[in-house]
Amino acid sequence: MRIGICSTDFAPSSIEELFKKASFYGFRAMQFSYVSIGMEEIPEVIGDEVIEALKAAAQKYDIIIAAVNATFNLIDHDKERLNRNIRSIDGMCRANQKLGCSLLTLCTGSRSRESMWKAHPLNASKEAWDELSQNIRPVAETAKRYGMYLGIETEAGNVVMTPEMARRFIDETGYAGLKVIMDCANLFLPKTAHKEMVRPVIANAFAQIGSEIILAHGKDIAESDEVVFAPTGQGIVDYDLFLSLLKDYGYQGPMILHGIYDESLMQGCVEFMQRKLDVLGVT
Repeated sequence: MRIGICSTDFAPSSIEELFKKASFYGFRAMQFSYVSIGMEEIPEVIGDEVIEALKAAAQKYDIIIAAVNATFNLIDHDKERLNRNIRSIDGMCRANQKLGCSLLTLCTGSRSRESMWKAHPLNASKEAWDELSQNIRPVAETAKRYGMYLGIETEAGNVVMTPEMARRFIDETGYAGLKVIMDCANLFLPKTAHKEMVRPVIANAFAQIGSEIILAHGKDIAESDEVVFAPTGQGIVDYDLFLSLLKDYGYQGPMILHGIYDESLMQGCVEFMQRKLDVLGVT
């Protein structure tokens, strides 16, 4: 199992610098965002020169591009922006094909006008669910034309908050390429991030959506009544259980670390994860 990094954990830089840094800290896979090279998250135009530079850097530093961010608010109040982002998925799919990457990551959205990742009381409304269900369809139709997978996560701040909701969303959407990014830190809602809850929360998530996992995230969460994320290995996520369940469910992709941000911690996070993989005999 390759250990990777979300490119947004680094400050924006050139393509060369991004991959050079990732390699230096021991990462061999990446979930890439165009934001990391100074572009929009969902660019309206992705030039061939950008694609070729990404491919060259990935090959030079032996880093696979496991996923590309296509995150936008799927229930955005700004309909012009929403429709532009939905249309731009076509270009994202074409760029991904050229990169040799088959996965685009999504955000199931929020009613918050401040951030698509911020919780809002109306996220739990039938109207928000119905709007999400409607807006995912053209995205899924575009992805299907290109044979592209789409990855969603459970997020306390989004419409799809729980594994049960992720299961329902996948089933109702009906697109076989709609899959799950298993991020155990994101499984905890407010007031649930406590040690005694860790094993049952993770076990339930795998029972609900373990068969749908297309990517694994190594993010962590601090013990708190709030949702406070932490660098990998510095929170309460039980990685022994997480990795064992991934193995049981036949997952063979990379472990993408996320939520570190401080470069001085990155090597330690990689070493922590490598020790866990070595102990469990995960290759």
